[in-house]
This record gives sequence, C-alpha cells and structure tokens, in this order.
Amino acid sequence: KSRIPNKSVIYEEDELQALLSIHQDFIAPQQLPTSEDKNPLKDDLEEVFGLHKTVLQILEEEGGGRIDDEPAVSQLMYSSEWLDDDTKLRIGQIRAIASDIDGTLLTSQQTIHPRTKQAVQRAISMSFSPIESFQWFFPATGKSRAGVLNSVGPEIGQLLSQTPGVFLQGLYCVDGMGNVVYERKLNTLAVEAVEVLAKENNVSIIAYDGDTLLTTEITETVRELATKYGEPMPKKLEKAISEHGPSVHKILLLDQDSDRLSSVVRPKLEALAKEYCATVTQAMPTMLELLPEDCSKATGVRKLCEHMGIEMSTQLLALGDAENDSTMLKDASIGVAMGNASPIACEAADFVMKETNDDGGAGAAIEVFAFGQY
Repeated sequence: KSRIPNKSVIYEEDELQALLSIHQDFIAPQQLPTSEDKNPLKDDLEEVFGLHKTVLQILEEEGGGRIDDEPAVSQLMYSSEWLDDDTKLRIGQIRAIASDIDGTLLTSQQTIHPRTKQAVQRAISMSFSPIESFQWFFPATGKSRAGVLNSVGPEIGQLLSQTPGVFLQGLYCVDGMGNVVYERKLNTLAVEAVEVLAKENNVSIIAYDGDTLLTTEITETVRELATKYGEPMPKKLEKAISEHGPSVHKILLLDQDSDRLSSVVRPKLEALAKEYCATVTQAMPTMLELLPEDCSKATGVRKLCEHMGIEMSTQLLALGDAENDSTMLKDASIGVAMGNASPIACEAADFVMKETNDDGGAGAAIEVFAFGQY
C-alpha cells in the first residue's frame, strides 16, 4: 500500500525556505496593523497569516527539519522533571509574553541573539494575526521606552514601537499607540533626600521623567547609560532635580564600584526609602533604583494586563534575569529565568534556562513556553 506523500515531499526544503522568506518580507513590520483594533484587516490578513503558519508547519513536518537549523529544544534546569501535564496545560493557555530587556532579550554585548530575534519576530507577527489565539508580546523593563527602541536595533525596534509596554520598572505603562494607561511618580521629599545622599556618597544620579533623563553632572558613568545601554543622553540641570516640574518617575544611583554600592550605599538608600514612602530595587550591579512605594515591574505588568484583558496568573509568560524581575516571574502563569539570572530571579521562576542571554535563552524559552515546541 502506497504511503500518501506529505507536503514536505512535494517541495524541497530549500524551496519551502525560499517561500517562507518571501512571505516574511510580505508581512514586514511596516505592513502590520498599527491601530488599537487587533483585527483591522481581518479579511485580507487571514489568508496571509494562514499561509505563514502553514509554511512554518511544513518545514517542521517529517523530513523538513527546523527552521535555520535551530538547536534541539532546550534542556531546562530548576525542575525535577521535563514538562509535567500541568505545565503543558498552562503552555496551552498562554496569550501574552512580558520580557525583560537587558540581560534577557539583549546579550551582554547589547545585541539580540538570532534565535531570540526570530522568536520575538514570530511572536509579534502572531499577535497581529486575526486567526491566532496569542495576543501580545511586550517589553517589561526598567529602561525608558525610547531606550528600549534604541537598544534592540531597527527591525525589532520598529515592531516594539507598535506594541504595548511596561517601562521604568512598571512606573510608565503604555498601550500599542503609546497612550499612557498607568504611571506613578516619586514624591518631592524623597527626591530631595536622595539628591543629598548621592552627593554625600559621591555617586552619580539620574532621574527619569518618561523618556527624559535628568542629572546634575555628566560623569562617564552617566554618559555610559546612553552610549552602552541605549538610553537617551541625560540632560544636565543647573538646579536641583527636585525643582524639575511635577516630580519624576524614578531615580538611579550609579557607581562602577558595585561592592561599595551594595554594602555602603544600598543600606542608606533603603533607610531613606522607608522614611519617604519609597522602595529600592536593582537591575544591574552598578545601579540602584528608587521607586515610589508599593511599585515594581510586576505592578506595572499587572496593570497593563488588566487593561488588555489578560489574566496574569493564567495567561502570561514572563521572562527575566534580575532582582527587579522576581515578582513578575513569580506572579506570571509561567515565569522563566535565563541561565545568567541572579539567585533571587532563579528562586522566583518556575524554570531556569540552561541557555544564558548570550546563548539565545529568551528565544529558546519562547519556543517552548509560548509556541509549545517541546
């Protein structure tokens, strides 16, 4: 009895790869819908995205292999088993991804690993499709919105400019059109006090007011925030930061001596935060952050999810690597830490990738926990 040939036999793999490449060009970012309505071109796009999904499926059929010779699915650490039935059920319910940027989406060289780039592009394309159940991919970061778009490169930046986002450690959250849906700012007394602390301890200070960064001195450490991490160059003020407008969202204290920052400056900042109704977090060893009380990246993610109709505890996949990601990882349906993650983030996560950010850990996590490629 003859075996009925599948589609991967009808076409050679290189022909299918070429077809997929042409189709991906056709649905390039500039052609994707940009309004808040997720289905503005449903009739026209249904066939397009159906083809995209079909070609991807063909390439993984028997004999087709993985796209771009992707490595086999990641081995996961921090779990006693591979994927139990409960995890597989949760994977099937994922409708959105919240991803940290530095240390997660970006490598240590401030680039995006090819595996991660491909996974992000696919996730965002799916979120624009009228026939996919997956709805959102969005950044959840301590960076400013402008800093994110600058640091991820033009291709991913163009896509993320059309997505919602959680910025400034959850203090500034926007929808896909850039409209603010939630924000919080520090009280002026806290700002005044932290300026004094910074001067007494000889550390650099940067205040964030949305995409505007402010400082009282342009040091090399301050300049590096723009040149290395893609943030807008801070504006030097001739007066105190506390005199700037209606306060600011958050304040960074920076010092290249991370041990001194942790052992000497942080205890003082923690005491200040307790006195002035604020809270302290850390995303990078050389930076401490002062936020309004009861605020965190997780709070911002929850507010944005509520706005978008996503249930954080059952429908969100969260990716991160640092202390400031820990509550987000814990509160999400599935929280995944990168292989380079801090102990606090690893403890909060459901899974820890073997791959680091430099190995495409975020891409591998998206393949498994959002696309179900396990």
